[in-house]
Amino acid sequence: MIRFLAVLILLSLMLAGAVLGARHLGWLTEAPSYFFEILVFVSLTTLVLYSYLHKMPSGKQFVQFYLLTMVLRLLGYGAFAFVIIFLDRPGAEANALFFIITYTAFMALETIFLYRKSRNA
Repeated sequence: MIRFLAVLILLSLMLAGAVLGARHLGWLTEAPSYFFEILVFVSLTTLVLYSYLHKMPSGKQFVQFYLLTMVLRLLGYGAFAFVIIFLDRPGAEANALFFIITYTAFMALETIFLYRKSRNA
């Protein structure tokens, strides 16, 4: 669990550095308006859901709980994305793109760690 937390923090810093670096180099005219909120929301929800999944024993119960977390994650992330797009229509494209990139990165991280856990069980 400590290793996951360390990699989660490292990934968050890498994503923040990539956006701020692209902004500094002029590749982006400005950072997404909800840059910090998206990064914190996705990283914290990933940490909470992974901590619950990490404690679950492997088997049928794990698969059912994993599918439940996926449904809850999609509903929660969809609502969060809707609110961000509704609150900032001019910056909706940049926020949505950053949200999708962040979601994909953290989902890949969680999948890799859960796969490693299942292989060691």
